[in-house]
Amino acid sequence: MAKDWNDLHIEQGLDVVRAQLDAAALCAAPIQLTDLPHTPSLEDAAEIGAATPEGGGGNPWTTDRIFTRFALVEGKTAIFDTFKRVIIKKSAFEMLVTKPLAKEWLELPVKKVIADDMAERLANKAKAEAKFKLVSGDGMAPIDRYVYIDGTKDSWDIQKRRRVPEGALKMSLGDAYGMWLNSPDRRTVDMEHIVFDPRMTKDPEVYINTFEGLPLVPVNDPSKCRTFKSIIRFLCNGDEAATDWLTKWLAYPLQHVGAKMDTAVLFHSTMEGSGKSLLFSDIMGQIYGDCGATVGQAQLESNWTVWQSNKLYGVFEEVVSRDQRYNQVGKIKHMVTGKTVRMESKFVNGWEEANHMNAVFLSNEIMPWPIGENDRRMLVMWPKDTLPEPEQKKVKHELANGGVEALYDYLLGYPLGDFDERTKPPDTEARQRLVELSMASWQTFLREWRHGLLGAPFTICVSSDLYALFLEWCHRNKEHTLSHTKFSGFVSTQVDKVPRVPWMEGARRSFGTFFFPWTGIDKAPSPAPSLSAAALGTAVAKWREQAKAGGWSVDSWDHVKFSDRGSAAA
Repeated sequence: MAKDWNDLHIEQGLDVVRAQLDAAALCAAPIQLTDLPHTPSLEDAAEIGAATPEGGGGNPWTTDRIFTRFALVEGKTAIFDTFKRVIIKKSAFEMLVTKPLAKEWLELPVKKVIADDMAERLANKAKAEAKFKLVSGDGMAPIDRYVYIDGTKDSWDIQKRRRVPEGALKMSLGDAYGMWLNSPDRRTVDMEHIVFDPRMTKDPEVYINTFEGLPLVPVNDPSKCRTFKSIIRFLCNGDEAATDWLTKWLAYPLQHVGAKMDTAVLFHSTMEGSGKSLLFSDIMGQIYGDCGATVGQAQLESNWTVWQSNKLYGVFEEVVSRDQRYNQVGKIKHMVTGKTVRMESKFVNGWEEANHMNAVFLSNEIMPWPIGENDRRMLVMWPKDTLPEPEQKKVKHELANGGVEALYDYLLGYPLGDFDERTKPPDTEARQRLVELSMASWQTFLREWRHGLLGAPFTICVSSDLYALFLEWCHRNKEHTLSHTKFSGFVSTQVDKVPRVPWMEGARRSFGTFFFPWTGIDKAPSPAPSLSAAALGTAVAKWREQAKAGGWSVDSWDHVKFSDRGSAAA
């Protein structure tokens, strides 16, 4: 009789060694299947497992137990163990249950039979589950944790709530990656069905919603957030209209989670320590948790925009440098009013996501970036004072003692009236100053002309006169000049312009381009372009006289001097 595996190998061959090893491997506790007929109960399985010898003594097998546990693989001599979900060779089966019992079972006219492909599928599934268990430990099994995103090379990690690129998933699963990839139970979701839906309107059976709610529970205790509420008024310099609008702007997205405001907030001031970051970043940031972000210049200018993913609220601190302030205006406007955002991340396919982020911009610059005269998207405030030290101590106390939860409750209950996503902010002194600083030279000139600040009337005039006045104005105010063509084209976007209009310049008939502005701020229409040449000549002469009376050197304008010489020669 062989004493060890080497002796057995020499005396009876490698096949007998393999058969005995397979038989020994089958002696562990059985695994119950639920998708095959006639499966024994847990009690039966335990009984059989307990009766299986580990040291080789005794034979627990009976015909009934063999009938219950094993199935013949159709078209083969291999046997399928329905407990272990493994395919074993006939020789290993005989070693396990003894040859007489194996022969008796094989000769039964009625016994379990399983299709070859089904046996392979169940065996592979069992192997995958074993590997998955080694990978996952006590966590989620990979087949449950990772969902393939159809149309990409990425997967969705249900446990971590994030996209995982193919390479990272391979590193995480190791050998089990192939099992996961080829598993018939692997879940798939369309790339368009992974959504950030704070309103929770999508069907959860079809979509994966990346929104998991806000982190805080509101607490109804107004005494805990008195200082927080006073900071809102303090930053608005006591302006009642601005304070009310800002409070509603902060409250609306919390009362209507997922609301995308068409407006934004800009607080800028050279007065540091006013509490801008304290309110908008530290306090409001706690309310939004992971759905909020504080962003710097590097993130705004980066090509990787994944920081915007799953965000409801963003605080942008000094995001535009002085030399880039004009280049970033388009990006800022899109963040305020854009409906979707393109997400780009390293090693992950880009995707479109709904834009639910409401933006607050903070700066210590006098002109963070230019704002148009008719741009009413932003509440612009200029805090005038530093937050007093006693107030700072109160803020610290409220931060540590439930003040944020109390402010959350206050905002949830704040009356909104008819305020909604599109309600325009009040026009503040700070906004007007920023608009003026943002204007190009021709815009400032036109603004002063329209409001009667130049001395020249805002009435019908020939383009050459207005351009000459513009050049003299630029010289006096050290502003940048433009060519006549560009100046005339820019002004025509605001004031009606008619080219090649006949008019009488003294005794000489001329053709010129005329501006026909509104006669005054109340927008009453000016005389129509069909005035006679003589009447237009009279209007030009009157305009020049009033401009001269306003202190402008009309007689020194080149085209006027040339015209006077021509009239004298005639």
